[in-house]
Amino acid sequence: MQFPYVSICLPAYNMKNYIEKAIISILNQSFQNFEIIIVNDHSEDKTLEVIKKLQLKDSRIKLINHSKNSGVYSSRVDSILASKGRYIMLMDSDDLLISPNILENLYNYNFKYNLDLLEFAVYSFFENNNSLAYLERYFHFHYFSKDIISQPQLDDIQFKPNRINQVFNIGCRVIWNKIIKKKVLIKSIQYIGKEFYEKFFITAEDTLLNLISFHFAKNYSNIKIPGYMYNIRNNSMTHGRNGIKKKIFFCYNHLLFFSKLFYFIKNYNKNRIILYNELLDLNKRLIKLNKLTKNNTEILLFYNNILNDKYVFKVFRDLIKTFISKLKNYK
Repeated sequence: MQFPYVSICLPAYNMKNYIEKAIISILNQSFQNFEIIIVNDHSEDKTLEVIKKLQLKDSRIKLINHSKNSGVYSSRVDSILASKGRYIMLMDSDDLLISPNILENLYNYNFKYNLDLLEFAVYSFFENNNSLAYLERYFHFHYFSKDIISQPQLDDIQFKPNRINQVFNIGCRVIWNKIIKKKVLIKSIQYIGKEFYEKFFITAEDTLLNLISFHFAKNYSNIKIPGYMYNIRNNSMTHGRNGIKKKIFFCYNHLLFFSKLFYFIKNYNKNRIILYNELLDLNKRLIKLNKLTKNNTEILLFYNNILNDKYVFKVFRDLIKTFISKLKNYK
C-alpha cells in the first residue's frame, strides 16, 4: 500500500460556510500525494453534510466524528493519530491553501533537505472589511544565515533568543503554516499529555504544540512563498470572545498553557528567557481573570509555585514578585 506523503488535518466545528472552500483549496493542489483527515467535532450545523458530500467525490477525504464537542486540540490529536502521511499539515477548516503549488514547493524543498519542520509564508484575510494582507515575517525564526537550523542550535535559539552577535526573533506561535514530520508531532503530543489537552476550552493549545514541536524537531527551515490564507473572523474562538464565561475560559487557558510551558522548560533545564514575553502577556490576562472571577487564590498559587523553583533566576523572580504584589493590592 502506498502511503500519502502528507496528511492534511482539519478540525471542524460548525464550519458549514467555510469547510468546502478549505477542502477544495487542497484538492486543487498541483501536488496530489496527500490525504485529508477531517474531525467533525460534534458540529450542530450542516458541517457533516458538506463533508460527506465531498467524500463521495474523493476517497482521500477521511472523516472522524466526535460524539461530543472536545475542542480544537483534541481534534488535532485524533487526526494526527489517524494519519498515514510521513508529514502532517495542521490546517484550520476556515482557512485556505491560497497557492495551488504550495504542496509541490514544500515537497521539492523537503526532498533537498529532509527537514523535520518547514514553514511557509501567510496571507491574512480580514472578513470584516474583505481585505488581504501579506505577513512578510510570519515565521518562528528570522534572519538566520544558513539554509537550515539543526539541533542543538535550534533548541538554543528557541530558548535563548537575542544571543550575542545573532539576531533571532520568535514571531510566530501558530501551528498551521508549516509541515511537520509525523514522528515529531507524536513525540510532542505524548509529552503534552492527554490529561492536559482535555482541560483546554478555547485557546493557547496551538502555541504550546508549536513550541514543543520545535524542541523535538531535528532541523528547521522556511520558504518565503505565500501558501496559506488565515481567515480572521470576528466570531471566531480566537478573535471573538464575547460573554463572561468565554472570557474566563480564555484567560484560564493561558494559565494552563504557561504552567505546562514553564514545567517543560524546567524539566529540560532550559533558559527561562523565553518566558518573559509569555509571562508579560499572561499577566494581563490573569489580572482580567481576577476581575472576572473575584478570586485570585489559584493565580497566587501558580505564581508561588514558580517562585519555589530553584532554577528561576533573579530577574524573573523579581518580576513574579511584582506581579504578586499588584495582584494582592488589586481591589
